[in-house]
Amino acid sequence: MISTLFTSLLAIWLLILSARVIALRGASFLKFFAFNNFGEKALSRSVRAQGNFIEYTPFFLILLFIAEFNGSHPHFLYLVSGLFLISRLMHGIGFGFTRHSPFLRVGGTTLTFVSILMIAVFNIYEVIGSF
Repeated sequence: MISTLFTSLLAIWLLILSARVIALRGASFLKFFAFNNFGEKALSRSVRAQGNFIEYTPFFLILLFIAEFNGSHPHFLYLVSGLFLISRLMHGIGFGFTRHSPFLRVGGTTLTFVSILMIAVFNIYEVIGSF
């Protein structure tokens, strides 16, 4: 259930990031998402924010599903999943919706790495601990 919840929340965020890219490419029906448009650089940054999301999110969700399937404690799963969701929101907003926000971009990247590392190490520990 936890992986279902966070997969769904992250899917909605992907749609928002995608709508931003489509809007910046000129789709008038998504004009709302084209706010803070500062030209070609805005489009380039939004495409990278979307791409970065697509690069990291599947690995996290696979690790989350494995941890949940193996019966990991729900509090840990909510903690690491919430951290990952916040990290992706920070990075996406900081890179895809603003001209320059090092705090959001670097903070989001750092939290992304921390959350993936946490759940990966946890899964490895669970396997090693079962021997």
